[in-house]
Amino acid sequence: MAQRRRGKSRKGQRRSRLPLRSLALVLVGLSAVQYMVSGQVSWPVDAYKAISSRISEYTGRPSAGWRQAGEQLEKLGKKREGETTPQFDLSGKVVKVMDGDTLSLLDNNNTQYKIRLFGIDTPEWDQPHGNNAKRALAKLVDRRQVGIVTVETDTFGRTVGTVYLGERNINLAMVEAGHAWWFTRYAPYERHLAAAEEQARQQRIGLWSANDPIPPWTWRRSNR
Repeated sequence: MAQRRRGKSRKGQRRSRLPLRSLALVLVGLSAVQYMVSGQVSWPVDAYKAISSRISEYTGRPSAGWRQAGEQLEKLGKKREGETTPQFDLSGKVVKVMDGDTLSLLDNNNTQYKIRLFGIDTPEWDQPHGNNAKRALAKLVDRRQVGIVTVETDTFGRTVGTVYLGERNINLAMVEAGHAWWFTRYAPYERHLAAAEEQARQQRIGLWSANDPIPPWTWRRSNR
């Protein structure tokens, strides 16, 4: 019986080596072909440069919400140390709150912008806790001066961004108070929102006081 098991083990080892041998043969063949054509083997360096370039482009893209929010937090930290007030992409007075994650802002030039809060999603108006979320956002920012760190413009023409009341991140505040979900589809790297949602869940505050709250993206698919 022991000999049979050892025999099976050796067969398994041989099988596991086959893919590695095949890969090695492919790489050797690729190197040989490139050497015959150009007189040198440069594909490993070229592959490394291509991968590094793609990673750099992704992490450095200007639309990365986590990157812009991080830069803004750094500026706000400098402000506390006595440096100049940070410049937001947009600033003005909140003149209307449409729901828990959308508001209208009027800037100093009397230009009105519809702002969609980046990285969060609140219950719809016809969904449980929808009106509560709207009231919560209104209580925080309605008729007050806010700053916006913009991320993009969405398909509805709204400016998507993070809203600040002074140094307070309003997007984060809505999640912390249990009025919003972390919108993972559009903001997968906003880990501060993930932590805030988890804490609100554990405390069962806001919409999390219900036994099984339905995410708004699921509600929209089912009811519209």
